[in-house]
Amino acid sequence: MRRTLLLLLALTACSGGDASSRNASASAANGPDAILVRVPRDGGAAKAYRFGRDSALWTSTERVPPMRRVLGFDEEQGAIAYLDDKGSASRLDLRLAVATPAATGTLSGVTSADGWAVYGLTANGQVSRTTPSGSWSYAPSPAARLLIPLPDGSLVLVHDDGGRSRLRRLRPPEPRITDTSSVPHPELVMRTDIGDRIYFTGDSGLVSIRVRDFVRTKTIKLPQRATALVATPSGDRVFVALEGKKRIAIVDRYADKVDRTIDLPDVATALRIDSDGQYLLIKAASSDSTFVFAIGSGRLIGSLRTEWREDLPIVGPDGGIAIVRDSDVVIVDAESRRERVRFKGGAADRWALVRWNGFRPRAAGLDAPVKFDRDSTDDPAAGPPADTARVTPPAPEPPPTAPAVAPKSTAVAGRWMIAFASLLSEDRARAMAQSIKVDGKPTQVTALTTNGTTAWRIVFGPYDTRDAAEKAGKRTGLPYWAFEATP
Repeated sequence: MRRTLLLLLALTACSGGDASSRNASASAANGPDAILVRVPRDGGAAKAYRFGRDSALWTSTERVPPMRRVLGFDEEQGAIAYLDDKGSASRLDLRLAVATPAATGTLSGVTSADGWAVYGLTANGQVSRTTPSGSWSYAPSPAARLLIPLPDGSLVLVHDDGGRSRLRRLRPPEPRITDTSSVPHPELVMRTDIGDRIYFTGDSGLVSIRVRDFVRTKTIKLPQRATALVATPSGDRVFVALEGKKRIAIVDRYADKVDRTIDLPDVATALRIDSDGQYLLIKAASSDSTFVFAIGSGRLIGSLRTEWREDLPIVGPDGGIAIVRDSDVVIVDAESRRERVRFKGGAADRWALVRWNGFRPRAAGLDAPVKFDRDSTDDPAAGPPADTARVTPPAPEPPPTAPAVAPKSTAVAGRWMIAFASLLSEDRARAMAQSIKVDGKPTQVTALTTNGTTAWRIVFGPYDTRDAAEKAGKRTGLPYWAFEATP
């Protein structure tokens, strides 16, 4: 695989044509599509675009609440979890083109690692987790100040203990603490995208917790107090903005030291890296400039004039950067700064970039009815099969003489079911089913195989009628659908 990728890169470098077009084509062929989602600032119909194109490929059917900050994206469900302008968590379902609340009540410190499980702290210090299938709560003692969800499904609770911060890890919905550790009271906290390290900065420098065994690594001394930090997607390097200094430090995780520093035209106050690890975006302190650092070549390639916001600027897989330019949003080439696409009036809206293949056209064969080869005995013109005796069919029965009556329903009693989710992972489905009850009774997990792919569905029933199934589903307060099971 590695040799194949190197060969593809070599062929791309040697071929002609526009570099951005080649990168976009390669991205579309080798991975999920980059989807740019646009939500009006005051709420309204959301739209989605393939990154680098200005024609909308999707529009929501209902009004979407204003988007303030994206929490995460659930690729399996095709849903963006985000905070609205009031600080409430919502989900924008790209499959159903609707937005629904992701959590109930007022929460602080709302966060998510995957867009599926949304965590927050209630006013009385309880930990609240809300998923599309149900809710879970936990009352830690002492109360947590910060929640750090990890991609593996575990949750880290952080609370202050004098001059130190204590870390406790558990795996919801199990309330048992499995690991503990501590670090000097941190000023900044960051976890890597893959979830293998959690970094903390303070007066002593940069320290991390190795998630695998929850062991603290040695402290890395920094040239100056850190004001921002971000890691590459693989986590091999950490970039640190230094207070009052026109440079940033690059920390080598494996050597546990500052590998080098990068000189800048201005002091850096914020950092951002794309999920492909192509470019580091650096916010300048005294202007509306954003410096662009090419991570692969290790060089500062220029600057862009743009407002720095929670949602913008962002980098796409084709090397384009979406920036604010006056009242519009413009995608420019990172290397040449040449404009590619312009969204009129886009500066007033909120934007999110997700990676998803859900908008790709379905293969025609998926919607075609199943056909069977006709047996020779089904064709009257074919005659009897070879080496078989001819059988004279019985005479047809005379038609009934009874008066016609309205046919009764052919539905089989007790065959209506309700379903709450359908997942590709059996373990995840069974874990989710444990948190879902219908009238106090547990749900079941059943396997459904379609076109060679097995999905695990969380169901409950049966009911005699669809109306009874619908009423039971509504009583749970959870998303559901009713279906008639095959006898």
